[in-house]
Amino acid sequence: MHEFNAMSAKKGNNNDQRSWREERGAQIKGRMHHRTAPAVDRWVDEQMFEEDVRAVLLMMRPHRRERLMGWSEYRTGGRLFRATISWDEEFAADAGSSPDPQPQDEVFTVPNFADVLEALLIGSIRSDAELTAAEECEAYRALLRELERRVEERGRCAS
Repeated sequence: MHEFNAMSAKKGNNNDQRSWREERGAQIKGRMHHRTAPAVDRWVDEQMFEEDVRAVLLMMRPHRRERLMGWSEYRTGGRLFRATISWDEEFAADAGSSPDPQPQDEVFTVPNFADVLEALLIGSIRSDAELTAAEECEAYRALLRELERRVEERGRCAS
């Protein structure tokens, strides 16, 4: 019985706090000129909209600091995923140069693309898979064979 009374008191306190806020809001609205309230409401709506737009832009274009430092980026994706590759000028300047020039470096949007794909592929196997080094390498090869099959299929469709 005592617990019920304590719970009732807490609920009553929340209701008192809510009614105080509602009363205070009504007082403020009552002091506003009847023409001012819609303008204030519109201003608040515009501010909220602008904040939402900023949030969406941040989601669409992350890594602002890197872009300001001169980094470039490439975005791509499929039906249910997105990928972003970012690189700096030094990485781009190294493309096609010795000691390891990559074939077709000048054709791709992303410089040193083989290095990027290697970094994405190697180490991408889940740690809980508990594969040996040989099994891990075979999984990489199987993925590359599947990728080669898709590229060949695309080439046949274009012919």
